[in-house]
Amino acid sequence: MGHTMAVWRVLEDLLVEIRKKNVQIPVNILEDLRAARSMIDLSYNEDVCEDAVAKAEAYTTNVEAYLISQAQAVFEPALLDEWFKRLKEAANLQQTANEEIDNVIDAAVECRFVVGVPRDQKWIRIETDNQLPEEHILKLAKKWNLTVKKQADGRLMVHGKIDDVKMFVKQIAAKPNH
Repeated sequence: MGHTMAVWRVLEDLLVEIRKKNVQIPVNILEDLRAARSMIDLSYNEDVCEDAVAKAEAYTTNVEAYLISQAQAVFEPALLDEWFKRLKEAANLQQTANEEIDNVIDAAVECRFVVGVPRDQKWIRIETDNQLPEEHILKLAKKWNLTVKKQADGRLMVHGKIDDVKMFVKQIAAKPNH
């Protein structure tokens, strides 16, 4: 999750600099930035819903897209290049954080026993929304040979072999669906 925190910090700094240029930031972008931070903080807790990592990624991607478009309008090319460099460096931490992601996923998928999931399988629950629609989850679950069960509260329980669950979560986190 460290890579997402690094991106979040750069986005927060970029937002402050854009505001200094008297650009009004929409409420939904501010809310997404706050929500991303909340999801990042929650992802460090073992008892949290397992999709906090994916949601944090989705929120930061949304904020990044908006802020980059605004930065292109108000910053000179040299300064814009510096911001791109900072974002790229923060995002590159993602490639070196695969082991950390595996540890977060291991903690998340092994924390509880669930009725209906075979003992040799691991599971996660996912809350679908506009950024992470049910169809996208079902498509990815099928790709990784995972079983999906819709629960009474509307969340999806996805279970299967641990390596498949890990790859599923990594793919959701790497490419949030907008």
